[in-house]
Amino acid sequence: MERRTTSSDVAREAGVSRATVSYVLNGRSGQSISGATRDRVLAAARDLGYIPSAAARTLRSGRSKLVLMLLPPEPLGRAQAMVIDAASEYLEQNGLRLVAHRLPRSGGAVSLVHSLVPAALILITPLDNAELAALQATGIRVASLQLTLNDPLGPDLGIGELQVQYLAEAGHRRIGVAVPVGSGYGWRVRMRLAAIEQECAVRGLPRPAVAHLRLDAADAAAAVARLLEGPEPVSAVCAFDDDHAFALLAGLAAAGLSAPQDLAVIGAEDIPLASLAVPPLTSVRLDAEQLGKRFAQMALGEAHAGNGLPHISLVQRASA
Repeated sequence: MERRTTSSDVAREAGVSRATVSYVLNGRSGQSISGATRDRVLAAARDLGYIPSAAARTLRSGRSKLVLMLLPPEPLGRAQAMVIDAASEYLEQNGLRLVAHRLPRSGGAVSLVHSLVPAALILITPLDNAELAALQATGIRVASLQLTLNDPLGPDLGIGELQVQYLAEAGHRRIGVAVPVGSGYGWRVRMRLAAIEQECAVRGLPRPAVAHLRLDAADAAAAVARLLEGPEPVSAVCAFDDDHAFALLAGLAAAGLSAPQDLAVIGAEDIPLASLAVPPLTSVRLDAEQLGKRFAQMALGEAHAGNGLPHISLVQRASA
């Protein structure tokens, strides 16, 4: 591996001290450095391809312009992308830059924070208590629904509850849930299932049937068959998100069935393509832009999560 060029290399090339290199490259005033010396240092840095360390500058100044957002180890969906965009835009308006990083299942949040030294941290993925405590001990502000909401189901934002509410009021008694395959989705799937199970229990409905499916028509058709078979077939399904609702619609079509006649389908997030599905998809709309802005405000210390959770609403179309 090629060695990274350091300020010592620049100092040696320019024939000056490391302190002089630091003064020149960090733009410090009040130092009696001649124009010729300054030019020689800048030329050496340019010729050697020297890139100053953002982390080192942060440690020296005690300030950072980076806000680190840690994402769960799952594919980036449309709603998550909107959250990132909104948070980034708000932070840039306040002179900060957002860095989004997908945290692997093996963890590593603490070491990442130590290496980047961000001004604040936004958690879109849950961490265990020990890792959370270690992050809080750094003194860096942490914006997280996990830390700020007393309701353990709060991070589901009411999506699962609203899905069941709509289907129950439409007369459905046996409800299924379609969730993605893959451990990367683990925490969000558990949160959604818990919210749906709780709302079913409140309404006196049987425990929901759970189907795991990939974004594949054949796999979805097999999942639909499992949901519809047996003495108590389901009549409606809450999809984890709109992508998995699309998979259910494709699975129904592959089996020669349709929604809502054979199986009502309700999605979540109401992405722009929801209205173009066949049939158009009923979905729970999430104000992802508001959520992204709220995370940014929490990172800046301007707000508490509970003061402005994103609005959700039911968008009724033909699929349920």
